[in-house]
Amino acid sequence: MKIGKFLLCATAFTSLPNFAHAAFTRVAPAEASVSGGVAAQEASSVAPQDSATESAAAVQSSGPGDIVVTAQRREQRLQDVGIAVTALGEAALANLGRQDISALAIQVPSLQTNQYSPTITVFNIRGVSQNDFADQQEAPIAFYNDEVYVGALGAISGQTFDLQRVEVLRGPQGTLFGRNATGGLVQIVSAKPTAVPAAYATVTVGSYNQIAFEGAVSGPITDWLRMRVSATSNYSEGFIKNRVGRDVGGSNFYGVRAQLEADVGAGGKLLLKFQGLRNDNEPSAGGYSHQALGVDADGLGYALPANVDFWGTGPGNDAFGYREPDNDPYTASFDQRTNFNRKYWTATARYTQELGAVTLTSITDYQNLKKAYVEDSDMSPSSIFTYSTRQNLYQFSQELRLSGDTDNLNWLVGGYFFRTRTNNQYIADLSDSIALSSIYGGRQFTASEAIFGQLEYKFSPLISLTVGGRYTWDRKDYNFRHDQTDFTTGDVSTFLFNRALNGDLARVKSNDYSGKVQVDIRPTDGVLVYASISRGTKGGGFNVQAFQPIDPTLLPFGQETLTSYEAGAKLTLLDGVAYLNGSVFHYDYNDYQAFTIQGLSQLVSNKPARIRGFEADINIRPATGLSVQAFVSHLDTKVSDIVLPSGRIVDRLMPQAPSWSFGGSLRYAAQIGNGEAAISTDWKYNTAQYLSTFNAPIDRQARYAIGNARLSYNIKPVEIAFFVNNVTDKQYKIFNLDLGSSLGIGQQTFARPRWFGGSVGYRF
Repeated sequence: MKIGKFLLCATAFTSLPNFAHAAFTRVAPAEASVSGGVAAQEASSVAPQDSATESAAAVQSSGPGDIVVTAQRREQRLQDVGIAVTALGEAALANLGRQDISALAIQVPSLQTNQYSPTITVFNIRGVSQNDFADQQEAPIAFYNDEVYVGALGAISGQTFDLQRVEVLRGPQGTLFGRNATGGLVQIVSAKPTAVPAAYATVTVGSYNQIAFEGAVSGPITDWLRMRVSATSNYSEGFIKNRVGRDVGGSNFYGVRAQLEADVGAGGKLLLKFQGLRNDNEPSAGGYSHQALGVDADGLGYALPANVDFWGTGPGNDAFGYREPDNDPYTASFDQRTNFNRKYWTATARYTQELGAVTLTSITDYQNLKKAYVEDSDMSPSSIFTYSTRQNLYQFSQELRLSGDTDNLNWLVGGYFFRTRTNNQYIADLSDSIALSSIYGGRQFTASEAIFGQLEYKFSPLISLTVGGRYTWDRKDYNFRHDQTDFTTGDVSTFLFNRALNGDLARVKSNDYSGKVQVDIRPTDGVLVYASISRGTKGGGFNVQAFQPIDPTLLPFGQETLTSYEAGAKLTLLDGVAYLNGSVFHYDYNDYQAFTIQGLSQLVSNKPARIRGFEADINIRPATGLSVQAFVSHLDTKVSDIVLPSGRIVDRLMPQAPSWSFGGSLRYAAQIGNGEAAISTDWKYNTAQYLSTFNAPIDRQARYAIGNARLSYNIKPVEIAFFVNNVTDKQYKIFNLDLGSSLGIGQQTFARPRWFGGSVGYRF
């Protein structure tokens, strides 16, 4: 698609600033946290606020247009950045009773978030997502914590406490952020140590005996040294009724973050951060809702009618003779205990030094993740299939940057060094059903280095040009062992895959570039029109096979490359009363990493693919105390040459990519007595979507709408709030695993049911 077409569409927005100006007058701004959404314009008396390091991002602003983000590795107003980016302050999340990163989607265009279980958090931006749940895989939507890449999917959840903001960048971000940001990224920015004493604490109680805490203490130690200590915990009992044992789906989580910030010499600043998280849950498993399946001519599962005896085990039964006695997705029959145990910590040192007109930035980070997970995969009262995983991951990264700016030129150059080693073990136990059990896994080592740079040159106040590039050397080595036991004979067969036996087949290597060229046009004050071509890459990897025989040529898969053509506009209307943003985009994939389930084994293969669509959002404050936000997004996706279990080759829709999404939020606040009362709500509607690349009948999730609401009263320094999430108690699937052709079972995970709660917060 031609870039000129995008530019034409984008410039059509520029006529809008002149419409109906007389219909509105400038209203007194609502206090704003760091957010592009209405709910986030609430200023909570107990939410984290100022930061000595990035104070500009936390300053109370007049609206979304004044929010400061770091989407280009420097501080810029949200409306001045020619990138599709949404920024949400922690107040926006906490004020609607939400504590985890997976809740972002309801306020961000083109974003879907799913937590299949506490072990895996998945982001989908504009149809780009990670669907392989193997522990050693990395996602095409990168996750960053304070500019540090977090590669492990199991390390993401639980980090959203005591935050300054969350940034969601849509489209390839390979130039400046680099590693695996093919489709975009999510970055959390923690609240930093303050130069004045400050503290807050919030206690939340909710459904299923939930009790949660979040708090922080911050302030100076000396005139050159500052500290901040933050803590969080969340306990709840299981929301999934277990007919034959303990209820599951509960939470037992806590985390801590400690930071020291020091002024070092003239123009130097050092920030040391340690963060630790721990879980010991009885989780909702990979799937907890059992669905007996039949199999169509293509080998794809469909919900088995109650009167059909497909497997010869009785009407409506799975291959082992079981079916659910009711249709309640929050009731299950786990005869075996499920468990999730995780210990994750990270230590980071960030040093900046002003060298005249140049700034040196160094970010050093080390991470360790240890986790163990067990699930009752058949979800029945019989011992049919148990699946468990263990992971021990070490990650080290070092980034160095030099940056500077003059009146017309802003530039940045840098280098990146990355190492990770992960040891994984998987156990697939079907010994009580088909007399087979597999213990498999191994060690994966990843080495990556990159150099990068970007410059933005302003030819005039009207037009500027941005050019950036990154070259990456990426290598993965895999040492894999698979032991399969046949209990009918007692035989154990062993499969080995490594460099010594398989040579270069056990190494995935790529040396390639990412880049960006963008033109920004500012025809009038308050109007930004941009058009860009970007290229992003995601390194290859290795598949995990659950049962033998194993074809070693199917274990490695190659790098994927995405080329993006995008144009958009950002408009500040009516002297800042309203903000309207929109973009159109077309993605061309080369070797898209398509994930499918073949029998009981996970398989990633490289396929052609493309995505096109558009999105728009508006923020408006039509009257004092009233804020409204709305957005729309449209996607048209296709993955080609998908080989179905039957062998038929077809085109399919990308998973978790509804054609249409609509969302919005509303907040009204008014003075009552000596405090402020506020009511807020946000909603999102998705059209039908599929949850896997095969697009099996059982994978289809019909259209649905979901909403949340909150009522609060803030009489400083105390805030009392009541919330309800999933107001209508909507039941919708967020995960489906089609095991129809192998076990006659569909593993399904549904979003949480309606959740009530209340909180009390105090700011010291």
